[in-house]
Amino acid sequence: MLSTRTVLKENDLYLVGDASYAVAQGESGLYRRDTRYLRRYEWRLDGERPQTLAQQERYPFWLHEQSANANVGYTMRVGLRRDLTVSAGELRDDLTVTRYVGEGPHELALFLSADFVDMFEVRGWQGGLGERDVEVQATEGGVDFAYTAQDGLRVRAAVRASPPATWDGEALRWTLERDETRVRVSVFPLEGDETPAPGDPQVLAAEYDALGARLAPAWAGLDPEDAAVVRRSVQDLRSLSFRTPQGTFPAAGLPWFVAPFGRDSMIIALMVHRHLPELALTVARYLAAHQGQGYDPVTLEQPGKILHEMRVGELTRTGRTPHRPYYATADATPLFVWLVGELSAEHPELAAELRPHWEAALGWLLSDGDPDGDGLIEYTPDPGGITNAVWKDSGDSTFTADGVDVSGHVAVIEVQGYAYAAYRAAAGLYHLLGEPERAPEWEARAERLREQVQAAFWWPERGYYAHGLNGDKRPLRVLVSNPAHTLWTGLFAPEYAAQVARMALEPELWSGWGIRTLGEGQPRYNPVSYHNGSVWPHDTAAAALGMARAGLHAEAAQVARALFGAARAADDRRLSELFAGFAREPGLGPVPYPAACHPQGWDAAIGLALAPLLRGVGEEALV
Repeated sequence: MLSTRTVLKENDLYLVGDASYAVAQGESGLYRRDTRYLRRYEWRLDGERPQTLAQQERYPFWLHEQSANANVGYTMRVGLRRDLTVSAGELRDDLTVTRYVGEGPHELALFLSADFVDMFEVRGWQGGLGERDVEVQATEGGVDFAYTAQDGLRVRAAVRASPPATWDGEALRWTLERDETRVRVSVFPLEGDETPAPGDPQVLAAEYDALGARLAPAWAGLDPEDAAVVRRSVQDLRSLSFRTPQGTFPAAGLPWFVAPFGRDSMIIALMVHRHLPELALTVARYLAAHQGQGYDPVTLEQPGKILHEMRVGELTRTGRTPHRPYYATADATPLFVWLVGELSAEHPELAAELRPHWEAALGWLLSDGDPDGDGLIEYTPDPGGITNAVWKDSGDSTFTADGVDVSGHVAVIEVQGYAYAAYRAAAGLYHLLGEPERAPEWEARAERLREQVQAAFWWPERGYYAHGLNGDKRPLRVLVSNPAHTLWTGLFAPEYAAQVARMALEPELWSGWGIRTLGEGQPRYNPVSYHNGSVWPHDTAAAALGMARAGLHAEAAQVARALFGAARAADDRRLSELFAGFAREPGLGPVPYPAACHPQGWDAAIGLALAPLLRGVGEEALV
């Protein structure tokens, strides 16, 4: 695994490199959705890797680089100016090689290798297909790599070079005789009968600039450092998006999750729908189009259920994974109703357009979503798939106070909050449809759920809520971030919301950078774990939004300030998917989590979502 990743992306094409943007090891590569096309893409000058002088991302799809001959010392002999872009279906690499000292030719080489492996195999999926039989064909000045998948899909990486290069079996090579030579390499990852279609980086840059100008009011008046975080948020949301028939859909994160996700996309949409309504509407319409229709014990599809994840790689297409799509989540379905309700307040036509879908989702909440019929939304751990079908979906994230994994029908707190928000949304949707007589049923259902959660989940000794109920209906009295996250949904009455906020900001949970997923001293606590002591910015951001919703504005500002502080501590002004739960120390930034996605969709939404909480708040009062 790479210790540092770099990523350039546009639509469903993305380059994952090492710290120097080179593709040569680990998970690095040129990807299209769930397939890695190239596993090596690496320049050499006179047999050595050029020495990088500076690398700057002009945009999330555009790297500008200045390099020199290896071991440059005090005087550069050969300089390389490079612009590497990913646009539409093309990776384009423009180099200008300039000789400053000496005479005679220099050799430039680009080492290339293709493997066409599935993303799941890159991640270590057991039972992969092994090494592919890749065809390599030299073309006029370039080279083609091709592979026919087991389902018959033909995929190809067409590499074109100008001026023409010579392919020697492992590299394209140029002999440079002039004082200055310009070289362009284009790579086109193609499926089926597609033909190369060059992109236009300048047009794409203008699109980014126009989006930034449109959303500039979101950071107007902020401290310049905070404004930089929001601008990065906007750029990343645009970069993460990829095209679907319904519009551009936000990927969950790079490099592993350039795919439609239910929960992730809806949390993004709920956070930014007022700023980016077109993105949020796409999320709702896409998920409606792929809503569960029948029962499938492999994919866990059920009527009305909203998908968790959808993949298109070879392993999925040939039935080796269930992601076609996979419905293993308990929370996406109530989130869908909540999202449609929020969007319909500004886009009333959506209530009627998606009525069959949000009503089917409500039907799932009252049937398959509540397998034991007790009024709570539950999941049953699936030993052959996702054990915990909620946002903390790792196998060890949900357990009893004695440290025993949950079993049976498990009800976790934030899913009940999503259901509460869904029932309230349903009442509003029926009002919009001119059927107010149907609203009281859903308002009453929301109130009953609030009362039920209060009776079953409240933890009076802590002034907090339990993580959930185990299959035996015993509360999971473990100190976790989930109740603070649930504040966002409005589930808790005001007096209890204030207690939850207070507990979330106590040292056991509050790291100074965010709310730990699991409190210090709890069973399984580990600050460098996926869900048992780390800090997930989106989880903390949900708590901040909930505090603001409950009128706890000072607390909300404190949390927002901490998250912006974490982003400001990063060179690229980004929040990662998660970071370690170590306590904040003066003058130091948060400790990174090694395998975190960067950028990540949830966290890209935070800048836009929390910016209003910062206005007029001084950092010195909130750290």
